[in-house]
Amino acid sequence: MDRYGFPLCIQLTLPKRFWEDRDFAETMELLGDYGFYGVELNIIDFMYTDPVKLKCFLARFGLRLTMVATGVFAKKNKLSLSSPDESVRKQTVDAFGQIVPFAEALDAGIICGFIKGGGEEEPDMARRKLKQSVDELKERFGNSSSCIYLEATNHYEATMVNRVSDGVDFLGEDVKNMRILPDTYHMNIEESSMPAVMVGYGSYYSNINISDNNRYYPGFGAIDFYSVLSVLKGMNYQGTMAIEGRNLYGPREDIIRTCRYLSGVADRLAH
Repeated sequence: MDRYGFPLCIQLTLPKRFWEDRDFAETMELLGDYGFYGVELNIIDFMYTDPVKLKCFLARFGLRLTMVATGVFAKKNKLSLSSPDESVRKQTVDAFGQIVPFAEALDAGIICGFIKGGGEEEPDMARRKLKQSVDELKERFGNSSSCIYLEATNHYEATMVNRVSDGVDFLGEDVKNMRILPDTYHMNIEESSMPAVMVGYGSYYSNINISDNNRYYPGFGAIDFYSVLSVLKGMNYQGTMAIEGRNLYGPREDIIRTCRYLSGVADRLAH
């Protein structure tokens, strides 16, 4: 069994000049030492980030980019797939013309979390706008080699796609290169049974974000990740899991502590 039960990744933000950022390199070295499979990276500027250079940089540490996270990019450029302002909505769909080729160059998926829209829109209107955007993304990028992952986020952060089943409804039957992204933090708020959701919609995802109930890394809160990983093992899950959350003691210390916790969980599963 894998050191952590399943291939482990973590979501971070890519520095603008990542190749000469000592702190970032030290973090990547730490991830390599602790047996991480890859990273999900928030890319601030797709136009001026060389995907080939990034791929080579990560390979130095035995890592790969598994997911392009779009939250920071969306906040910086005020993007929303469900915006009531049609010009903003179209601009957001058009932005995938930069995001998709970048992800393709790195064989990575694309996370649609914050970029799908926040909690300020009127719910019915937001759902209609998001559905329109999802349909346009299917039409324009349906043959892409990179999957777009629609993340289910809790109702305090978004007015639509709060539960995993909501994401499935938005995608419809045609899920060739569009999937859903479950997150334990959001599921802990929205779902009546996390295990039932994980198993029931297992065919719709191949990555799961793991974060504790307080949005810190796994092991710093109340979620029983032994139960979470047990469910994944029981369903013969073949995908990745990615740590996402805020820091309690600091990035390095939190990574070390959560790795010890997750490796302990994996040991229990193995026996």
